[in-house]
Amino acid sequence: GQVAWRATVPGDASVPPEAQILMAPHRHLVTYPLRGGALRNIVAVQERADWVAEGWAHRDDPANLRRAFDDFTGEARALIDAVDDVYLWGLFRHPVALCWHGPGVAILGDAAHPTLPFLAQGGNLALEDAWVLADCLGNGNGPDALARYQARRRDRAQRVISAANRNAWKYHVGFGPARWIGHSALSVLGQVAPGRMVRQFDWVYRHDVTRGD
Repeated sequence: GQVAWRATVPGDASVPPEAQILMAPHRHLVTYPLRGGALRNIVAVQERADWVAEGWAHRDDPANLRRAFDDFTGEARALIDAVDDVYLWGLFRHPVALCWHGPGVAILGDAAHPTLPFLAQGGNLALEDAWVLADCLGNGNGPDALARYQARRRDRAQRVISAANRNAWKYHVGFGPARWIGHSALSVLGQVAPGRMVRQFDWVYRHDVTRGD
């Protein structure tokens, strides 16, 4: 039920290396600098029923992106208006693979546990997988090395993916009481305990896979 446009536009070196998320009913936009600020990455997500093929190599007309976010203003409007080349893909939930290995072969990253992009952890999970896989193989290339790799990684991958799935709803709270209550709670929490929203994900961002699981 969601699609995402992805594009890059010329950036500004003065923009700090931070991700910005702008939310609206049934839509959100994420932007952050790339290549030392030379580019800005844009990911714009919209809830909709239209079927879009899976994959990220489907070109779309930038006018469709602009229509979907026509009420966005300020910097977000300027970024969207600067898009000349954009790709569109459907977002799909898939179960974590039951088996990540076979004789002489292993899978990792999205091949083993594809995730929605609402926790920005797809690439990071793949890096964690790679480190653990190398560690398991380095500590004995026996027949159980690949099984140990999956055992060490599967629960964490599943937990991260479940959290990303929950964020999909949080990002797109629509109209009415639910939106007002949610935004009010975030506003109060941001003033009373500004670090709490970040600390709730310490288990994601402060996890050091090199220290063991």
